[in-house]
Amino acid sequence: MRQVDKSLRKTAVEIQKCTHGGRFAENARQNMTELLDFSANFNPLGPPDMDAIEKIAIHAINDIEWYPDNRYPDFKRAAAVFAGVDPENIVPANGSSELIRLIAETILDEGDTVILPQPTFGEYELNIKLMGAVPKHIEYRNVYRNIGSITDEMLAASKAVFICNPNNPTGTLIPKPELEKLALKCQENETFLIIDEAFIELADPGHSMAVKVNKNPFIIIMRSLTKIFAIPGVRIGYGIVHTDVANRMENVRIPWNLGTISTALGTWLLETHAADPSYLERSRELIHTERDWLMNHLSLVRGFDPLPSDTNFIMVRIRDFSMDSREIDLRLRSLGILIRDCGSFRRAGRDYIRVAVSIREDNQKLIDALAESVTQWGRELAEKKIDEALHQGKIASRTNCEYYPCHFEGQDCTFCFCPFYPCNDERTGGHMVDRSTGGQVWSCEGCDLVHRPEVANPILEALMACEGKPEDIKDIWKKVMEPML
Repeated sequence: MRQVDKSLRKTAVEIQKCTHGGRFAENARQNMTELLDFSANFNPLGPPDMDAIEKIAIHAINDIEWYPDNRYPDFKRAAAVFAGVDPENIVPANGSSELIRLIAETILDEGDTVILPQPTFGEYELNIKLMGAVPKHIEYRNVYRNIGSITDEMLAASKAVFICNPNNPTGTLIPKPELEKLALKCQENETFLIIDEAFIELADPGHSMAVKVNKNPFIIIMRSLTKIFAIPGVRIGYGIVHTDVANRMENVRIPWNLGTISTALGTWLLETHAADPSYLERSRELIHTERDWLMNHLSLVRGFDPLPSDTNFIMVRIRDFSMDSREIDLRLRSLGILIRDCGSFRRAGRDYIRVAVSIREDNQKLIDALAESVTQWGRELAEKKIDEALHQGKIASRTNCEYYPCHFEGQDCTFCFCPFYPCNDERTGGHMVDRSTGGQVWSCEGCDLVHRPEVANPILEALMACEGKPEDIKDIWKKVMEPML
């Protein structure tokens, strides 16, 4: 502990910063290469009208000599129309992160218990702990499958419940009728139900609980413009709460938490898309189409198990894959692709990754990069096994390999990756196959030559004698393989 820590707030000393996706800028500076960011979950259509956004921002600059109106009447009216509530229900915020902090500051006291399904967005737990409250971790999947798993007994002992809907990182949506049941139980137990609807417009806005706030003062809704309009560089969010709670949150809220430009852009975006929802409708159509395509192609990667999603990102179980989430993240980053390593999500760990749904061209690049990373891994593994065999001076069978047998019983697995791939020689039994995404690729499924002990041994001996140059592989092919063909 540093000497000054004893003079600081205890919870501030103990807090660990959250890990987030969307670290495009720092990776771009480090790599100095073109990057595709699948680690952050924005609307794949991008901002709705960049020309209009630029004009509004430039016009707003004329007002930067004055403080914005801290009441934010225009923004509140626009958000209220968009959400289907009253302006008095709206609490402006500098994005979801500030809104989570504001809610925690308003309702939590030291020692309060807060029900927190896991895995979920890490900022909830950080702010619970910062207030000196105690998170009660439960399994999100149990809540998703049965909202009744949050019992009256649990609610009576708790100050609040956090529900991310759709949930980050799982992408799953709890239907409105189920949340209505939970909201009623929360009201009966005087427990706050905090629902983060940051992705609801990219999933199904019909499941929003926003219109329920005036009938139930224990419902708190969080909204953000970041995800639905793909504007992470402009921090705009808002809470939707009962008027009595809104008044208390307004007293706690930092004054002028939205700047002049943010206020102007937020007001325009909400007004425009409340009047004409076609942009968000097209967004949901694109997400549905591309999510299905991406789910299908991710499931073709051996060891990948993409989980069903209702929104614009997919969580993938990789427990049976050859690499953990950290290694996949590093390999893809070297290929210019950013994904979300889920190792920082409680109860997810290194067995999961999360990828955003993007446009087809970029989704294809993700799949291609995954294929390349698997190929790289295969080559490295083959080199390692060959190096081990070189030092041993003999064939090193791997009949305990998790993929044994690849082709036939009794094969020898010295070579996990064929040193000649792609040979493009149909005499081996290999042939070109059509890819579902277009084009062709060499398939060696029909070839078992390098796995035969009588072939693997002379290949190994030739590798032992060569210097490892690329042209040596061609010579080994001619000396060992050609005579058999």
